[in-house]
Amino acid sequence: MKKALKRIAALVLAVVLIAGTFAACSGSKEETGAQIGLLYCSAEANSKYQVEKVSEELAKLGYATKEYSFADSNDLASVLNTAVAESKAIYIPTDNTCANNAELINNICEPAGIPIIAGEEGICEGCGVATLSISYYDLGVATAKMAYDVLVNGADISTMEISYVEPSTLVKKAMPERAQKLGITIPDGFVAIGEEAADAEKNEEELPKYDGDKVFTIGICQLVQHPALDAATQGFKDALTKMLGDKVVFDEQNASGDSATCSTIVNQFVSKNVDLILANATPALQAAASATQEIPILGTSVTEYGVALDIADFNGKTGINVSGTSDLAPLDQQAALFAELNIAK
Repeated sequence: MKKALKRIAALVLAVVLIAGTFAACSGSKEETGAQIGLLYCSAEANSKYQVEKVSEELAKLGYATKEYSFADSNDLASVLNTAVAESKAIYIPTDNTCANNAELINNICEPAGIPIIAGEEGICEGCGVATLSISYYDLGVATAKMAYDVLVNGADISTMEISYVEPSTLVKKAMPERAQKLGITIPDGFVAIGEEAADAEKNEEELPKYDGDKVFTIGICQLVQHPALDAATQGFKDALTKMLGDKVVFDEQNASGDSATCSTIVNQFVSKNVDLILANATPALQAAASATQEIPILGTSVTEYGVALDIADFNGKTGINVSGTSDLAPLDQQAALFAELNIAK
């Protein structure tokens, strides 16, 4: 009899424990609906890096987050629909695939009432409500100065520090009409995208002038046609032309968003033995770094070089034939835009 009672008691306890566990799991499932979805292409290492860091910064501000990654543009819509169903707002980093599909993203998010904070102005214009903006034209100018230093002054590119955005040049920008549709009030201190000329930063700063005879050939591999990347390439060409005059020739090619085409393009540059390669965007940089260890390579519109080039303990210098400029706006300030605009509260 005692044994039977013990068995019954043990059975009752087991049932209670199982029920409690089930209830706890059910409760946690309801509470873990993501406040902010982090959308990015899993094929872009720099995008993964950004969402991880932004997630940390959002956690400090009291937000819950969830990552929504997609392999390519083919499964973007299905992943995004899941993110929209589970999120109050979305963050998109400087992701090339998202940039190419900004209209699709907007067509899903805006009707659903989901606001987006974007990592750069071009994506924000296509589907976002606000961003922390940098001048990609000026980024190209800064890269051109590095190119001049390598080509004319003989600087060792392997020891050149990666150049990051000057914080004082950052501008908070917004899409007021889209924000209004989503019930978001844009506070003072934001500039409406499109109010200023895209080339407003094209100041006539004093640049060094080349007086030698050598004609330099520069191979430019740009991942895809996009306003931000286009501006970086244009700034590079304009500044380098001012410095080198008619002693520079550009072989400019666009990979139409295909990483394999980047490899084909840079291999052509290597076979022509160009004097320097400009790699615009991370896949172009990765292709160039794989193609040559001799020709100097400068990247631009690249977020984090250590991540892009798989360099452990990256200290700001690559130690190889690569340097360049980063388009990374401070991620803590990007995360703070959600709180400043009272999004997902």
